Amino acid sequence: MSAENRLSVEQLAALAPGDAVTIESGAEFGRRRWSTGTVARITTRHVVVRSGAYVECYGLRDGVRDGGVGRAELINGQPDLDDEAKRRARQIDVVYREWTRNRTDVETVCRLRDAITEYLERTTVSVG
Repeated sequence: MSAENRLSVEQLAALAPGDAVTIESGAEFGRRRWSTGTVARITTRHVVVRSGAYVECYGLRDGVRDGGVGRAELINGQPDLDDEAKRRARQIDVVYREWTRNRTDVETVCRLRDAITEYLERTTVSVG
């Protein structure tokens, strides 16, 4: 984990509930991992993030997780993804959140399927 991709104090203060964030962890074991989460709420000292089934607190000053096993922090995004891949991934996230608000909307689930298909077609490498 390095300071150059960590969220700044201003970026942390600008977060709002519902915003997607990237979490970097695992550096102490030699292999960094990235995951995404959604800001659940902001308190006076913490950014509360929901990541899958977990709810974690990150410091509002430095973006470092309070508690837990190992170190994790909020970062600007996966450094190895290009801007176009990030845009497509964000589009999937936006459509997915729209679908979770109304799971009976067939049109939205079709848009989600199309966004995922486009992302996979453009990011998978053919073996041959």
